[in-house]
Amino acid sequence: MDQMVDNPLLHLAVHLGFVCSLRAGEVVGIDANSVDPNDQSLWITQIVERVSDKSLKELPKERIIQIFPKQTSMSSSCMILKAPKTDESFRKQYLTTPLLKEVLCRLREIKENKELLGRDYHDYGLLICQPDGRPIDPNNLCKSFRKWQTAHHIEDQIDFQGLRKSGQMHKVRITQNNYQLVAESSGQSPEVLMSNYNEALDSEKRNLSQLVEADLYSGQATAAAPTSISSAVLLNRVKSDPAFAQQLLQLLLRDAETAV
Repeated sequence: MDQMVDNPLLHLAVHLGFVCSLRAGEVVGIDANSVDPNDQSLWITQIVERVSDKSLKELPKERIIQIFPKQTSMSSSCMILKAPKTDESFRKQYLTTPLLKEVLCRLREIKENKELLGRDYHDYGLLICQPDGRPIDPNNLCKSFRKWQTAHHIEDQIDFQGLRKSGQMHKVRITQNNYQLVAESSGQSPEVLMSNYNEALDSEKRNLSQLVEADLYSGQATAAAPTSISSAVLLNRVKSDPAFAQQLLQLLLRDAETAV
């Protein structure tokens, strides 16, 4: 994200996607009027989606909030603003301080665009939109994210859904696997979260191996065991890796019980 400052709109979209665990359609559908700076929050109440003309006819009318004008009359699809599928998808998202500052900067930019363009500004109340207010196709947002990664020679690329998943996994880890809390904050059920966002990092697998080694070979020296560990290195590891900190605490408690 430090390398993405030259593309502020994409930077904000990625920032929102990760911190708030949002889908691409939810990001480009955020209602700018739902932002509450005092509460440091916003609401997820709508989604931008491109649908075919046929699908539009079959979509329940009560879910459609806005049908955006087609850019070309020959197009067989259009973009719409619609309500989420489930009640759980209507949710309040709390923003980090850096993210709130970025959102407020975006709101100021939107205000300037409105003043500059006047009647030519299409005010749909969207936070993430084109300079003239028109919606951004979520598919194009995904393509832009991919294109940016390619331009910066990032080999291990992820799509926007992968960004959402990364955000979810990060929250699971820093809350010590509190799936209930993380699920409620992202409009999911704990069961869905646990079945789809339960991958372990390589560092966590290594920590587990070390934990097994320390427990299984208690009292025995192993050839791979380090002779000493810098206190500074250990402290940094504890601060940066909650899982390691938890494992270290368990080891210390077990050793204390053994000593008694």
